[in-house]
Amino acid sequence: MTFKNKKIVLLTIIIISFVSILIATFIFAEHLSRQNTPKKIYDVIKNLSLIDHKGDQFNKASLNGKPSLLFFGFTHCPEICPTTLSQLSEVTENLQTPINLTNIIFVTLDPKRDTQHHLKEYIQYFNKNVIAITGQINELKKFADNWNVFFETIDSSKENYNLNHTATVFMLDSIGSFRGTIAWGENEESIIKKIINLNKY
Repeated sequence: MTFKNKKIVLLTIIIISFVSILIATFIFAEHLSRQNTPKKIYDVIKNLSLIDHKGDQFNKASLNGKPSLLFFGFTHCPEICPTTLSQLSEVTENLQTPINLTNIIFVTLDPKRDTQHHLKEYIQYFNKNVIAITGQINELKKFADNWNVFFETIDSSKENYNLNHTATVFMLDSIGSFRGTIAWGENEESIIKKIINLNKY
């Protein structure tokens, strides 16, 4: 084999190796992405025992095949939760004509105080498309874990304790698949565009 042929063979081997590494890297990244993507909400709640503010079992039928904005919090929250619920209520109400009615799912992380009755009283101040969810804390944690939601109790020795928690809103399409997030403090124009796009799936 001539020196020129050896160079060609060597170059071919290098190219094939490089392409193989790129493909392997892509496949591994895709695998990690799938592992970290939240499961479809229907696949999660079918194994959990949660109830809504009306006292009904929270299940696939509760969402009526509509897109949803999922948010975790608690009713004694001083700012983030009421502000988020108010903003989502206002935006979705104003967009009802160009889009489908969008569920706003408010899941409490404080079931001790947020009973079904208390949630029913609380959400009457927001849009009618809000669905409030409660249940046993271990069931709520399993639900929250699907979206990697963090929460912790502060000053638990006091009656009026507070919670630190993830303030992200998770967007779900009409078949319950995760389609992105809305960040705390995100400007309204961006939120409107995201909700309109969510309704296109």
